[in-house]
Parts: sequence; C-alpha cells; structure tokens
Amino acid sequence: MNCIKTNSINQMKNVTLVAALLMATHVFGQTLQDAQRELDNESYFKAKQILFKLLNDGSSNKNEVSYYLGNSYLKSDDADSAKMFYQRVNDPDAKNPFNLVAKGRIALLQKNTTEAKQSFDLALKFTKFKNAVIYYEIGDAYFRPAVIDLAEAIKALEAGLALDNKNTSIMLELGDAYLESSTTDPQGGGKAMTQYQNARGINKNLSIAWIKEGRLDVRGQIYDAAIDVFNKALQIDENYPIVHKELGEVYYFTKQYDKMISEFQKYVALSPGDSKARTVILEMLMRNRAFDKVAEEAAKALKADPTNLDFMRYLIYSDLELKRYKEGNDQSTIFFASPNVKPKTRDIVSAARLAAAVNDTTRAFSYFKLALSTDTANCDLLTEYAKALYGAKHYSESVDQYNNKKAKCGDLKALDFYYLGRAYLLMDDSLNADTNFASFIIKSPTTPDGYYWRARTNLKIGKFEDYNSLPYYLKYIEIAGSNPAKYKDNLIEAYQYLGVYYISKMKDKVKAKEYLDKALELDPNDNNTQDFLKQLK
Repeated sequence: MNCIKTNSINQMKNVTLVAALLMATHVFGQTLQDAQRELDNESYFKAKQILFKLLNDGSSNKNEVSYYLGNSYLKSDDADSAKMFYQRVNDPDAKNPFNLVAKGRIALLQKNTTEAKQSFDLALKFTKFKNAVIYYEIGDAYFRPAVIDLAEAIKALEAGLALDNKNTSIMLELGDAYLESSTTDPQGGGKAMTQYQNARGINKNLSIAWIKEGRLDVRGQIYDAAIDVFNKALQIDENYPIVHKELGEVYYFTKQYDKMISEFQKYVALSPGDSKARTVILEMLMRNRAFDKVAEEAAKALKADPTNLDFMRYLIYSDLELKRYKEGNDQSTIFFASPNVKPKTRDIVSAARLAAAVNDTTRAFSYFKLALSTDTANCDLLTEYAKALYGAKHYSESVDQYNNKKAKCGDLKALDFYYLGRAYLLMDDSLNADTNFASFIIKSPTTPDGYYWRARTNLKIGKFEDYNSLPYYLKYIEIAGSNPAKYKDNLIEAYQYLGVYYISKMKDKVKAKEYLDKALELDPNDNNTQDFLKQLK
C-alpha cells in the first residue's frame, strides 16, 4: 500500500547505534550485575544505558551483554531490535549457553516453539542442568513480555529456584508466573505472595518485591492495601520511578485524579530521556478521557522528540476525539510517512476515520481496507467503511459492505438499514430500498425519517394513482408534525401529497385544503402549494 512505508532494517540499525552512543555517555563504572538488577526492577531504559556502556568499553562478555540488550529491547516492546541483539550472541564453539538461549528466543519471536525448545534443551544439557540463571532465562523467555507457555515457564523457574533457593530474581519471576496461573489455579495468588515475601525476607531493601505485592492487591481491587504497600517501596527508595507509576495507576482506579497526575509527573521526572515513561502518562490521560491534556502533553513531548512515533500516536488519537480532523489527518499523514513505522490497528483505524472526516476518500478507503484485512469481522469498522462509501457516492460498494456486515455480524443496526435503503434507492432498486426502510422502522419506530423515505420509495413502486405512499406520509406527519421547524421541507412534501390525494382520489376539497393550508403555513411562497390550491377554486 503506497501510503505506508515498510520498515528499513538499515535505518533501524542506525537508530539503535545512535541510541547506543547517546546512552553510553551517561553511564560510568557500572557492571553487568547492575544491568541485570535494572532489568529485574523493570527499568529497561536504565538497563540499556548500562549495557551499551559495557558493550563499548569491553569490560564484560559481549555475548552476554548483547543477550541482555536483547532482553531489554524485547521488554520495551521493540522485538526487531531485540532480535538484532540476540543474533549478535554468537559463540561458534558453543562455549556460551547464552548463544543457545538467544537462538531459542529468536525462535519464539518467529513463533517456532519446537525449535525454541530444542535450543533451550541444548542450553540446559550444556550446563549439565545445574545453572539456575539459564533456567531463569528459559522461564523468562516463555513468560516475558507475553505469555507463550506458562506451564513451561513455571517448570523452568521452579527448577532454577531448586538450584539456587536464595535467588530473588527467580523468586519474583516465579511469583509473577504463579499469579498469571491464578485464572486456572485457585492457589496461584497465594503462591505468588509467598514468593514475593520470601524475596523480601532475603533482601529487605528489595523495592520491586513490595511493588509486586502491591500489584497483587491491585489485582484483587484492594486499593488501600496496595497504596500502603507501594508507599513501603517508596520508603526504601523514593526515587524509584516505577513505584510512582504504580501509585498513579491506583489513584486512577480510585478516581483520585489530582494524585494520579502528580505521581505520573514524578514518574516522568525520574525517568529522564525515557520516552516510554512519557507514554505511560499519555495513556492514563487517554483512559481518563482528558483529551485536551493528552493533546497538550503529546505536542509538548513532540517538540523535544519530533520523530517519536508514540507521541505522534497520542496526538492523533486526541485530535480525533476532539474532532480536530484536519490537524489529526495532517499528523497521521506524517506518522505513516515516518521511517520504521509499525502501525497498530488503532493507528490505521484512526487514519481511516480522520481521512473520512476531511473527505479524503482515497486515503480513507485504503486504511479501512487495511484495517479490515486484519480484523474482518469488526462490526463497527464495517459500519464506518460502508457509511464512508455511501458518503462518497460509491453506492454499490456501500451496499456490498452493509450486506457483508450483515453476513458477519448477524444483524444490522437501525442506521445501517437506513443508509442501505438510501443506497438502494439511489441505485434505482426500489424494492430492496423499501425492504430496508421497513427494517429501519422496526428498529426505530419513533423516528420519522423511515416513514418519509418509505413514502418516497413507494412513489417509485406501482402507479402514482394507487397512492401506496399514503400510510407512510400520514405516519410521517404524525411524528414530525410536532417539530415543524426541523422537518419543514419534508412536511411540506407530505402535506402536498395528502392534498393531491384528497383532490384526485377522494374528491374531498375541504380535506385537501386542510392539508394544503398546513403546507402554505410552513412556506407561503411555495409555488407547488399555490398551484394545488388553485385547483380547489
């Protein structure tokens, strides 16, 4: 599709190398263990800073550093960069089990679980099944950032903990895996809490253990307890960014929005250079439907980082919600023309809606088609696409999409029947138009439009002198007559029809004049009404 540029691997590598240089200049005297600690603490940006420094100064095993860089990127939702660093873990003599684990992770990214297991099994065999860290990494691979095989993750983590029962990293990861299993295992939550508490027992200053315990309370909607636990984490380290994020989310759930904003601002302030931190506050503002604030914060963030695709996303989303269609469409065009763009479904749908709103039909249709190619049964999207086709006078295609929706979604909504009827009528298919207007009336019996359009459709069915439209014009007058200002033109038409009916069919001049006088009252200068009244003299 010509409006979406494909990713460039070379561009991605250049961006990654630039990031490496920038990050490395800010970190001094730290070790691989420090990077692993930041990974445990979910501080992926800081972990990358340390790892790039280690990669550049050669103070640590480059294979292991590359492997952990892969983990950092994977958990930052950048699978392409993760894969690139996993591929750098290259030990031709197979002297480093991380080479095998990296291959397994690449296989999982490619959804090849069989090949992944083969690589993981070789790594375990190479270490004689005695390396707790390798068990941890295998469990992590099956579990982070998305659950691939929870049973295998728990199996590996339990084996690792059996080898090293003081390893807090394994305890915390196993606790998370147990928590994930709680949907099928009633004991999962309790087992998770045990692991978090065991980790705290080994290291009383382990803030992340308190955070995970607090998340367990949030999951159970025990928000006061969660706040208490998160504050205990802050007592250990008040400058730990993640704690402020977690507190912000709890305040969101408890509708304490001022506190929510304060905590997220602290989170951003304590995460300098970490664009992911800023996207968190944008997302929470979006959830809170504070669209003006989202637009303001996203625009501010883009000034500092004008090529950041996530910031662009939130500006586009907020523009759509605020009905700033032109601005949103312009920003969406820039977004899709950006290098390395990997559009999400919401990006494509937003682009389609914005383009449709500014009557850029070519762009709108291409994005609707793209969105529906991956979500073929999205009923709301099918409606929007069909309506956009109707608005662009592509009536045949609009009919096809409405009928496609009916086939996939089981039924149509009232407005679907309305526009389907209008499209059929404009295609001179009066019978199908009448059928759909009848369905619209069933769905929305107090809306006058269905009766009006059924009346007009029946003017084309049979002979005029049969007056097939009579009952529909009468019903239209009954409903719309209470608001003549809103329905003026159509009411005039209905009154004129009734006047002609009583003149020609019923030969009742008194009744005819009654209706024609009502039409004249709405518009004294209407020529047709005046002509019909002359016939009564």
